[in-house]
Amino acid sequence: MAIEAKNQCHLSAPALLTRPPSKMFKTVLPLAAVVAFVAGHGAIVSPRSRNSVDYLVGVNTPKDWPSNAQCTNISGDACYNGQADFWYSQGCFIGCPECDHISGRRQIDLCGLGFKATINDPKYRSVNRAAVAGSPEDIYKHNPWRAPGYAPVADACGLAGGTPWLPEVGEAGDYTKTVYAHHGMNGTLLKPMDTGVVWTLGLEAEVTWQVENNHGGGYSYRLCPADEPLTEACFKRHQLEFVQDQQGIVFSNGTILPITGTFVSNGTNPPGSVWAMIPLPTDALGPRCIAGPNDTATTPNGCEAWEKGLVDGPCKPCPGTPGSDCSRCDNHWKPETPSFTPPCDGCQGSTHSHAIRDVVKVPADLAPGKYVLGWRYDCEATAQVWSNCADITLVR
Repeated sequence: MAIEAKNQCHLSAPALLTRPPSKMFKTVLPLAAVVAFVAGHGAIVSPRSRNSVDYLVGVNTPKDWPSNAQCTNISGDACYNGQADFWYSQGCFIGCPECDHISGRRQIDLCGLGFKATINDPKYRSVNRAAVAGSPEDIYKHNPWRAPGYAPVADACGLAGGTPWLPEVGEAGDYTKTVYAHHGMNGTLLKPMDTGVVWTLGLEAEVTWQVENNHGGGYSYRLCPADEPLTEACFKRHQLEFVQDQQGIVFSNGTILPITGTFVSNGTNPPGSVWAMIPLPTDALGPRCIAGPNDTATTPNGCEAWEKGLVDGPCKPCPGTPGSDCSRCDNHWKPETPSFTPPCDGCQGSTHSHAIRDVVKVPADLAPGKYVLGWRYDCEATAQVWSNCADITLVR
């Protein structure tokens, strides 16, 4: 049985776009944003995802992350998105067969299979652009965005809390249990949610998503028929194309700033699929370097005592040891220096007051019926993948 989204909380962005592109954007008003580092992640905002289901019982963030309750609604109304930004896979390195669920910032080729990054041009890298691709200082080269779609995931719709275990863990691996979901639950086990969203085959449709903690990287949208198993294989058969001149930044009052997006199709999986680089640059990424439990004073590239906190420093290789946590490059604290030029004032880092708006092409050759929209966000500074799934209907 499907869960019905409550209309008073549903994010009322238009789902079916038949207007000329020039009329899709609202007038942008001057806004100033205050940006602070807050641990969180990212999630679809509209259409409403199954992963947001906890909003139905008033739980809009894990209890230990109160700041993550804030999100941006394209309608300008209040935004309630459950714990949608805590559904992810961790320890997922490019070319590896599976995620280990624990190595979020270890910065190594975990499985040792030698898979090489396919995204090496600095203009398509969202963080640490000054490092020569493949060099020891290119510490993020094994993470998902460096070969979009080539990292494994634990579940195509995410894992609640990022791990398959019930206890809370590190790397923001939190989830507050409700009647709908619990830590370690597979997102593909969530019940369908009747959003009432209808897309017309052959036309264009609007999607928005929220950055909660900016780990850099990029994302794609996909479809899977609702009556088929929701697997990566199914979603990869129906990758959606972007209307590339229609990306925008959504402000908290619902206004949209049109921007020029960055899109990649070479080196992606499935081959030729189009992915968008996150248009908001990173600044502060987290603790600079935390040693693994078995590290010693002789550990190569070992973490130093002063690096445990939220501090900046020179870019250099990471220890790569079990249990270590390293973000030594392009991790800027006070002042928060962005990894590339932001599209607007305050549009950088871990902002809760800006969402990203995309327009996608709805394939004309699919059969009408119920589908699941999949959103996959491949991080660059961490070995993590965020995933959300939303119910839509396709009609002619």
